[in-house]
Amino acid sequence: MAAFSCAREGTEGASDAEKIYLDAFMNENYPGAKKTGLGVYILEDTPGDGAYVGDAKYVRVEYTTQDLHGNYGSSTFAQINRQLGTYKATNYYGPAIWYRGEEQDNLRAGIEEVISTMNIGGTRKAIIPGWLFTTERFSTPEEYVKNCSGTTTMYTIRLAEAFDDVEKWEKDSVLNYVSANLPGAQTDTAMAGWYYKRTGEPTSLESFTEDTILFINYTLYRLDGTMLETTIEKVAKDNGIYSASGSYTTKKITWHSDCTQITMGSDSSSDVVDGFANAFVHMHPGEKGTVVFWSGEGYSTSGSGSAIPPYCPLRFDIEITGD
Repeated sequence: MAAFSCAREGTEGASDAEKIYLDAFMNENYPGAKKTGLGVYILEDTPGDGAYVGDAKYVRVEYTTQDLHGNYGSSTFAQINRQLGTYKATNYYGPAIWYRGEEQDNLRAGIEEVISTMNIGGTRKAIIPGWLFTTERFSTPEEYVKNCSGTTTMYTIRLAEAFDDVEKWEKDSVLNYVSANLPGAQTDTAMAGWYYKRTGEPTSLESFTEDTILFINYTLYRLDGTMLETTIEKVAKDNGIYSASGSYTTKKITWHSDCTQITMGSDSSSDVVDGFANAFVHMHPGEKGTVVFWSGEGYSTSGSGSAIPPYCPLRFDIEITGD
């Protein structure tokens, strides 16, 4: 969210000079801004009509960042990215999930200061001093100034949701999607949050044997309907994701009864996410199907690139073309 560093040594504060500058800047440009206990400046505050965020471990937010001169940095909004010329059709634009717990990778102190007294549905615009972009926690604002430094940033944050159990939240989202779009899909008791529905009849009901080589086509989507990737050139062109450098050909799968051992690629060396691989355990020669699964069987809390954010369920439409 911003570069920062903390150092406990030395008598001169890490951000003394920056604080003097920011105090003068605020007095000149935002003299009426409300200052929080840690020193965040609240410029605008639209209260939400939902529940108080309280101690919820996770929040789902939309946000935009700017520097002190109003220049945009990053945003979860597609329209702002279009204005900046950074928009890409397959990138994810929408609410992000932030963790507020006490374990590693918790929120930066200044962002937590903004969110901690909000209600769901509310929006705040705030200037967060650079020394508050740290995951460390100190007792006083003076300690942050003394020990930490970073880039002062203006945030506009809208609080969309708050919850304690992110796994339940995501699995409920997947179930709602499947109920609406894939009624009758089967689940797998070994993989809660995983669903498969046959969409094209197989040519045989024979079971695959260990190390069988399959050839498949697939198309990958987020559950918001955005197509991310496909092995079919015409599908890529029809949906505006074609790349001249892309490889549009069937993919080789090496089958195993243990889905975690299934690999993809000509040398059978490329692992695939378990949710995708598990579809082949349930499929037969010539079959078409759709598999949907939560991020615990996909890219988990890290996501993958700009297209798959953390906590992102996925959908694959698959066809086994030969073996």
